[in-house]
Amino acid sequence: MEKADSQQTIQNEITMTGTGLMLGQPVTLTLKPAPEDSGIVFRRVDIDGSPEVKVSQENWADILPRCTSLRSGDTTVSSVEHILSALGGLGVDNAIVELDAPEPPGLDGSALPYIKNIQTAGLVSQEAPRHVIALTEPFSLSSGDRQLVLLPADALEVTFVYAHPQTTPQIATFKITPESYASDIAPARSFCFENEIEALKALGIGKGASYDNVLVIDAAGEPSTPLRFDDEFVRHKILDLIGDLYLAGHLPKAHVIAMRTGHTFHAEFVQALAEAGHLERTLVQEPIEVMDIYEVLPHRHPMCMVDRVIEYESKKRAVGIKNVTYNEPIFEGHFPTRPVMPGVLQIEALAQLAAWLVLRDIGKEGELGYFRSISKATFRRAVVPGDQLRLEIEVAQLRSRLARIEGRVYVGDELATEAELSIVLASV
Repeated sequence: MEKADSQQTIQNEITMTGTGLMLGQPVTLTLKPAPEDSGIVFRRVDIDGSPEVKVSQENWADILPRCTSLRSGDTTVSSVEHILSALGGLGVDNAIVELDAPEPPGLDGSALPYIKNIQTAGLVSQEAPRHVIALTEPFSLSSGDRQLVLLPADALEVTFVYAHPQTTPQIATFKITPESYASDIAPARSFCFENEIEALKALGIGKGASYDNVLVIDAAGEPSTPLRFDDEFVRHKILDLIGDLYLAGHLPKAHVIAMRTGHTFHAEFVQALAEAGHLERTLVQEPIEVMDIYEVLPHRHPMCMVDRVIEYESKKRAVGIKNVTYNEPIFEGHFPTRPVMPGVLQIEALAQLAAWLVLRDIGKEGELGYFRSISKATFRRAVVPGDQLRLEIEVAQLRSRLARIEGRVYVGDELATEAELSIVLASV
């Protein structure tokens, strides 16, 4: 398995001001660092209590046409695609976006001002590995002449086919890295057609649009201002697509092929990915071997009961391996003629894996993870030398220094032991 990159947040706060593109309201936006695994969260500071809306496919809402919106309870935020595209394109996993209006500033109609400000603020790596949408087979959604396809790949690549009667069809393919995004995608500006303007006004949108932040294309297909790229229209479509895909909370490792798609279709596609289970267990991580486990756990032979960690999701779950051999000291006195691994040591193995996960995520220097409770322990089959134990733990509840864990031990496909336990962190 490939090793996942570390999550990132911004290093310093940055503030931008401007006017919302759709509703035309003045807005001040402040981008702030956020803890690992918190994702991108919009905070409406103009509303009592400063309610938050987390970026997720569940919070997508059809509020305004021609843009992407989010809703949580009564709190909404619209026109989020450009800032989400910038954050996703640069690899910002966690951030708080404070704003005092219903939408971010439109700026120059592209994501470039966001990119420049984020680069000035700087990025900082976090300890948790990055999540990705990793596929083993193609996934697609189509409706009429609109189609969106994900093909498994080692990195993000986007191909977009854009066609409109008033322009020459444009097709572009880009491998998306922070560098290529900043130079090739971020500068591409929003655009509309001259014959659409009255209809957009009738819908009550585009109030913040002007010739400074939107390319207006006339009946002959000519833009109102010189293009930054010959194929600026399709590049902006890719910009929007990346922002909309970031509704999932992370971007795919895939070749994305889009034909004549838009914001609503992109959101429907992300929801289809979620319904198909492709947004679950998306962590890609190399196995963690025992010497690295020793850096977190204080246990050593013969009391270290975790030989390797093969999967984990920060603050959520972990899967470990324990190889049971005849040479272990326990078998010298525990049924030496018919050796059986004590059930309490199987639970100890679960507890050590849980302690490793919790200490890694929220532990402080000098702290250890101690048993606090065990309940509902059930032993379903004997574990003998030669067995390989698959240890699975899930975090049911996580507080500042306490974790409640559900754990299971498997031998092959057979459930050997299960229990609920809690781990408390305390200084030595």
